[in-house]
Amino acid sequence: AILNIKVRILSRKEVAPNIYLMRLKAPEITQDALPGQFIHIKCSKDNYPLLRRPLSIHRIDKEKGEIFILFQVVGEGTKLLAQKVIGDDLDIMGPIGNGFNIYPESRKIMIVGGGIGVAPLLALCEESIRQGKEVRVLIGALKKELVIGEESFKILGAKVDVATDDGSYKYEGLVTDLFERTIKEGWLADQIFACGPKSMLKKISEIALQANINYQVSMEERMACGVGACLGCVCKIKTKDKKEYK
Repeated sequence: AILNIKVRILSRKEVAPNIYLMRLKAPEITQDALPGQFIHIKCSKDNYPLLRRPLSIHRIDKEKGEIFILFQVVGEGTKLLAQKVIGDDLDIMGPIGNGFNIYPESRKIMIVGGGIGVAPLLALCEESIRQGKEVRVLIGALKKELVIGEESFKILGAKVDVATDDGSYKYEGLVTDLFERTIKEGWLADQIFACGPKSMLKKISEIALQANINYQVSMEERMACGVGACLGCVCKIKTKDKKEYK
């Protein structure tokens, strides 16, 4: 069930320029939340901005009843959210959306995150490792100071590689180039999970299809209702017979 509740901010930190990590006390959400789902946040006490902001659940701590969100300041809503302080309450709805589907038979998992696209992938990595999978994570960023989550993934036990567009840190080039190289080197995952810019996801899907590897993507869309009813956030998808919106 989708809940509409108030949650308290336990911590907030600017982890990279204009990118914030928040820890929220939300035991009601942690009970049912799955990696890949999101919450819908009201960013101010009045009705401006009118629409809630959809933010991925970055990490789920069921024992403590806490969730983490990782977000980038891109407009009025996220700017207001970044100004919140420890102890403030947030009006949220969630958990919403389809979570990632980790197949029981999958032994090797590849996770690819571009920019703020790493947001939903830490919870996925943690759950995959909990299930005994071997996990490899590829992170892409424009430059070194915008690389997010490298240490967090490593602490969980994943092997992590990083690509920066300008070559200021580790592999020089796009994360899709690093992804292609990793597959060509023979590291064949049973499943690939990705989140990031649409151009990145398109390239990932092309390479995964060519290599005949199952892949799932998490897409970022502007939202109104958050549940697909108003058709504001639906994406055009291809099924075996036709194209439809989901």
